[in-house]
Amino acid sequence: MMDRSELDRTVRAFYRARNDHDLDAVMSLVDPDASFRIAGNLRLGPLTHVVEGASEIRARFADLIANWDLSDMEIDSMHVDGDTAVVHRTGPVRFIPQDTFYDTEMIDKLTFRDGRLIEFTEFVDTLLAAEIIGFVKPTGIWTGTPGVPKAAEDVDRPSA
Repeated sequence: MMDRSELDRTVRAFYRARNDHDLDAVMSLVDPDASFRIAGNLRLGPLTHVVEGASEIRARFADLIANWDLSDMEIDSMHVDGDTAVVHRTGPVRFIPQDTFYDTEMIDKLTFRDGRLIEFTEFVDTLLAAEIIGFVKPTGIWTGTPGVPKAAEDVDRPSA
């Protein structure tokens, strides 16, 4: 079992590699038998399907790195229990194909074995992700007044 400070350093190295878009560095921290999934209903198709093994994870991470820039997200908190870290991150995410930014937050559950990531579950705003990538049509933004959604294009978002 990793000690708390070693696990903290490893988790931060994983995020640093992800933020630097360094797929090889990310994969150097992933166990060959690892699994990854974005938590959510399977009706969201490939967005939430479990991927297992280094080659499938590499392909999924390559796709995520090519399409989603998370480099401005910050770690708000990290909780460690044995070989598992639960990380709360907040900040802007950029959807690279459209060069659009969205403020969001994520919770990641990362479990390690022998210093390498063996299980990674990411909890994201799946409705937002599905709208951005076109799985579902945006229906508007809640304004606080029942029956009066605010059009998505009228919402103030950070720009590049």
